[in-house]
Amino acid sequence: MPKQEQLIDDVSDLNGTQKVAVLLISLGVEKASSILKELRDDEVEAITLEIATMSNISPDVVEAVIQEFHGLIRSERYVLEGGMDYARNVLKEAKEEDEVQGIMKRLESKTGTDTFGLFQSAETSHIVQFLQDEHPQIAAVILAHLNVRRAGEILGELPPGYQTEISMRMATMGNISSEVIEEIEKVIRDQMGTTLTQSANLRRGTLAVANILNEVDISTERSVIGNIEKMDEELAHDIKSQMFLFEDIIELADRYVQIIIANIDRNDLVMGLKGVEDELVQKFMDNMSSRAKQMLIEDIEAAGQVHRNQVEEAQQRIVSKIKELEEEGQVSTRKSNAEEFIE
Repeated sequence: MPKQEQLIDDVSDLNGTQKVAVLLISLGVEKASSILKELRDDEVEAITLEIATMSNISPDVVEAVIQEFHGLIRSERYVLEGGMDYARNVLKEAKEEDEVQGIMKRLESKTGTDTFGLFQSAETSHIVQFLQDEHPQIAAVILAHLNVRRAGEILGELPPGYQTEISMRMATMGNISSEVIEEIEKVIRDQMGTTLTQSANLRRGTLAVANILNEVDISTERSVIGNIEKMDEELAHDIKSQMFLFEDIIELADRYVQIIIANIDRNDLVMGLKGVEDELVQKFMDNMSSRAKQMLIEDIEAAGQVHRNQVEEAQQRIVSKIKELEEEGQVSTRKSNAEEFIE
């Protein structure tokens, strides 16, 4: 007789992560996935673990969770209307102290009371000008605090040599004391003319650099990686192992390549394969019909001589589409242990 799943019928038995899991389940796959995209990897892992273990939730629990989150959303409005202290007091009535602290930090970031949050909304040109006058270590710490897309935008506008220096410092960055963070914040406040408070969302190490380089254009990506390789080949290898590069398509399972082909622009494929290794071209052809393969060969030859920038831009669009497909769960670019199948 199959084991009956335990009914979740008391919202007070749920912790914060479990409540988020209930909320996402109630929203449906599409909306839940769009929310997960905005969270850190560790948060996504914790939440999805809870989702995977939930299968029998009472309607009363779902309703209670929705009402609680509705209250939290309203509390963000109170931040604007009644100030941070008022919002904190409202939250204290409904949440445990550690949960209140976490929510308030997120609210501080959204309302502009987070020092490093300033760089999320400031003009990129102003940030670039500011960073160029600062020590690379300060720039590395600042970029480590930003979300990867924003950090990638800023890194892409910096001089190539400075890009490499910052990336290397981020990749080798250890734990940073609160005193050092405070000193850097003081520099920011003095130079940028703000009076903001401390942030704690620090991303560092080779994964941080990999994530940021995944957001810049291919030319910048290759320049930074190439320069790091000249100075520290092992470090460059560690960074690349956590990135997904256009050349890595050759390592993907055939079924994923077929999905990619079906979802990318054909002109991008033709342009993106100009001048690449024969093995990579063959990888695509191996996953096409005979007719499609012949048409691809003819189109690549007919394209003639093209500018390197056109090729890199096409490759970037293909990589971006692959990342979208991975977020949707249609493909996997993981470079760790290969999947095992049993016939």
